[in-house]
Amino acid sequence: MNRQIDLDQVNKRTSGGRRKRIAVILIILVVLSLIGGAFFALSKLSFVQVLLSPISFVARLVNPVQLKEEDGRVNALVLGLDTRASGALRNTDTILIGSISATEGDPALISIPRDFWLNLAPYCAPFKINSAYSCGGTQKNGSFDEDKGIAFAKGKIEEVLGIKIPYWVVVDFSGFKDIIDTLGGIQVCVDTAFSDYSYPNAGHEADPIISHRYKILHFKKGCQMMDGETALEYARSRKGTNGEGSDFARVRRQQKVITAVKDKVFSLNLLLNPGKLVKLYQQFSAVVKTNVGLGEIQRLLEVVGRLGDVSKARSLVLDPVSGLVYHPSDALYGGYVIIPSGGSGFSKIHQAVQKLLFGAKTKPVSSQGGKQ
Repeated sequence: MNRQIDLDQVNKRTSGGRRKRIAVILIILVVLSLIGGAFFALSKLSFVQVLLSPISFVARLVNPVQLKEEDGRVNALVLGLDTRASGALRNTDTILIGSISATEGDPALISIPRDFWLNLAPYCAPFKINSAYSCGGTQKNGSFDEDKGIAFAKGKIEEVLGIKIPYWVVVDFSGFKDIIDTLGGIQVCVDTAFSDYSYPNAGHEADPIISHRYKILHFKKGCQMMDGETALEYARSRKGTNGEGSDFARVRRQQKVITAVKDKVFSLNLLLNPGKLVKLYQQFSAVVKTNVGLGEIQRLLEVVGRLGDVSKARSLVLDPVSGLVYHPSDALYGGYVIIPSGGSGFSKIHQAVQKLLFGAKTKPVSSQGGKQ
């Protein structure tokens, strides 16, 4: 069950209430930053001290908890929803797993492309993994049960990777547009210039003239200010030139946007602007849902602060370049998909994940693998 804070219980007239809202915003950004790969920020002690002060204020209100570890590592899943204007789609086009050792640091990131083909029984026929959340949560009467959707998607991802993932975060990236505009824009440093000639043109998806269904995006290299719409286009683009057309390139751009939002929040004196603070709190609460509690965030910050530099995260992308998956004929699956290589289920993926997380300490993996 996801834990959320009721806005009605927050005292908007007191300093304590304002600090509580700041803590919640910081929690959301820290969770996203940690899982999204911005570990380097937490390696700076002064930054950790700034964060721990307001979070400790709130954490004293709840019972301290220990981090949930799996074989000595803390694993968390980010499901990034990419809803469009209609709000009807619930595909999780970003699937990213972050892992860190509670004693050694050693951060690692795993990315599963949205086109990974998977058996979605018992709820749906085999299809791409990005539909697992929608498949598991959609009820017979047409309603959507978010908890069931998260549980089903998480279970399928655990099956693919061969690890347990106790923590999760669901992010609706479309909501970041309003957050960024409330902040007055963000500065994003674009590493690689690229263009996207096939970006969906919102509101024109069914235009009879096919060329009207898309718009052309251009991003120059270098640091630049972006409003909410521009930042969302930068984070969403998946047909970029110059090496920016992969799922993992898209995830890196989303990380940049999240980090830029975090930096902008920290640069503002929100205690002196309670109106903006309340608005941001409401916007963040609508955009991000998680089962990570306040006490767990405090503990995670303490762990990362104690470990020092954890800036170099190792990564694994389940794409054809990894050799773990391949792209079969489009005719066999009705379009582009990727499936495990070698006909061995998920066993090779399990071995690669174990090697990434434990290196020489890799545990034996069952030769049976997982079922597709």
